[in-house]
Amino acid sequence: MTWRTPLRLILQFGLIIAGIVVVGYWIVASIGGDISKPGFALGIGLILASFSARLVPPGR
Repeated sequence: MTWRTPLRLILQFGLIIAGIVVVGYWIVASIGGDISKPGFALGIGLILASFSARLVPPGR
């Protein structure tokens, strides 16, 4: 296992989990009337950033 394997897993799963948490928070907040487009955009951006894990070459 090289240093790339944990990096790839963090990028792949860590960012998507963080994105889901952020989007979920803003969905709950929007029920109370506090709608924030930048908050949703941050969550979606984190979810899309999780695809950057494909750019890391697999370990040997």
